[in-house]
Amino acid sequence: MLDKRVAILFYATWTCVLFRKGGMMSMTIKSKTEDSVKCDIVDGGELKSRRLLNVREKSATLSSITKKDWDDITFEVDNKVYFYVASFVKDAEFVHELKNYLKSCGVDIHVIVKIESANSIPNLHTIITASGGTMVVRGDLSVELPIEEVPLLQEEIINLCRNIGKAIIVATNMLGSMIVHPTPTRTKVSNITTVVREGSDGIMLSGETTHGKFLLKVVQVMHTVALQTKATILGGKIPPNIGQVLKNYMSEMFAYHATMMSITLGTSIIVFIGTGFMA
Repeated sequence: MLDKRVAILFYATWTCVLFRKGGMMSMTIKSKTEDSVKCDIVDGGELKSRRLLNVREKSATLSSITKKDWDDITFEVDNKVYFYVASFVKDAEFVHELKNYLKSCGVDIHVIVKIESANSIPNLHTIITASGGTMVVRGDLSVELPIEEVPLLQEEIINLCRNIGKAIIVATNMLGSMIVHPTPTRTKVSNITTVVREGSDGIMLSGETTHGKFLLKVVQVMHTVALQTKATILGGKIPPNIGQVLKNYMSEMFAYHATMMSITLGTSIIVFIGTGFMA
């Protein structure tokens, strides 16, 4: 039985998923009343407090920026952070609202949008274009979408970001087997290799470092696999319209071609800078 706060999400017989530590529980909703719902357990487990709930193919109609978010944003403005990562972004309007607020505060904080819900998919292009970068949150996406669609969506988002010159990060369960084991499974190593070859700018750990047993080792493994994979990508994958993307940004153009020269020659480069921007 689930309490009334959860019951308001359900209007028919749907499948919902509850995240639990180390995995997920799933259930099918059979009936509901004003203050409860009755479910058949599909995949059971131990459910503890502070877990997440998703309804397949449905997204909660909540404000993208909550009161706590505004408190967090104020803290970050005061402390002059470099990036703000926005969760559950549904449309570009939210990104513009946040960017305008940050600009009014006189700070240069870039907005990274997390693509983690089904209702962001129809607005992918406008959301990513408005942002400073994108994070693909595969865990939440695999709950709201058929799991076989998530790898295809991941590649689509990476390609879109590269083609319009936006930073892209792929997150969730990169080395999930190392939460409890000192060595990764071969599939997890292949997972990192695939993401790097697809062109992701960054890869991010989550549960592996929040409640894993081998924090330092998991970072070392990810670092080693990523560098080894990147070394095999000769010249990198150059987006077809990179000139159009960078034509109005001379510093980015210099940085891009300097990087390509470094890769081609197989040598390091030294950059003299005044502000740190070109680094």
